[in-house]
Amino acid sequence: MNEQDLSNQHFRTALAGLDLTEMDDHIIRYAAMMCRALSVEKIVFVHIAKSLELPQKVLKEYPDLLAPLDESIHMDLQKKIGSFFDAASNTEVIIEVKEGDPIEKILRLTKIKEVDLILMGRKRSLKGSGIVSSRIARKSPCSLLLIPENSPHLISKIMVPVDFSRHSALAVSCAGHISAATEAELFFTNVYKVPSGYHATGKSYQEFASIMEHHAHHDYQDFLVRHQLTKEVPCSYLLSKDGDYAERLYQYSRDIKADLIVLGSRGRTSAAVVLIGSLAEKLTYLDHDIPLFIVKEKGENMGFIQALMRV
Repeated sequence: MNEQDLSNQHFRTALAGLDLTEMDDHIIRYAAMMCRALSVEKIVFVHIAKSLELPQKVLKEYPDLLAPLDESIHMDLQKKIGSFFDAASNTEVIIEVKEGDPIEKILRLTKIKEVDLILMGRKRSLKGSGIVSSRIARKSPCSLLLIPENSPHLISKIMVPVDFSRHSALAVSCAGHISAATEAELFFTNVYKVPSGYHATGKSYQEFASIMEHHAHHDYQDFLVRHQLTKEVPCSYLLSKDGDYAERLYQYSRDIKADLIVLGSRGRTSAAVVLIGSLAEKLTYLDHDIPLFIVKEKGENMGFIQALMRV
């Protein structure tokens, strides 16, 4: 990947899932901020209801209730979204109200609308289980932003885990765009461990840890040159004694009081499930407080999604 490849990474179309709970306010507010930061051209807000038909008892009790349920929901969402996306916004807003299985509908819309970024809420205490968000996270064919219920209104510190791969370069590029728009400080970090066979070298654990950190320093400089990343950001090197990279990264993000984690992740396919990458998946379980932006190359999992939806 070269600098041109990174600069061509755009998030033209975003999709945000809403469930008509208090969580929607957090998602819409954060979506507005991210649309400005990433120059998103169009965002689709979607609510998927199990059924849009009113019960007969309700219709009998309120015979003057003429507006279909989907139109009523659409009007309510339009009013709420309008308070965050005003006429001066450069992002086109589309509202979709549909019925059916939320996961299947969202994945289908992702393909039809050529979505580059999915935004979903993450609940801890608010009403709702958050099951749809976690399953969408695992099956998303494009980048994904998980927004916790206590998400910050401003971004001042962005942590970017780097393993010196192509996908890390994508995360660095994305974080750079957000940083430029929000003036947020960037924190790059690499987690390393001491290999289990270090005893055979005759060196102590501490000595070999120093060797591994030295190699990480060298790999980082090579990473910057290889991907033509002109702005060098200091990188912190974290030793993981137990090999749990996700736990080490999450603790570091808490230590520096990060407002956003941007992580590059390569999708993998199997007969039954599409994963977002082991590190990203572990972070989604550990982190319920900090927004998590999982950057993927669009379409990595589309073959599986197409088979899933039989299109």
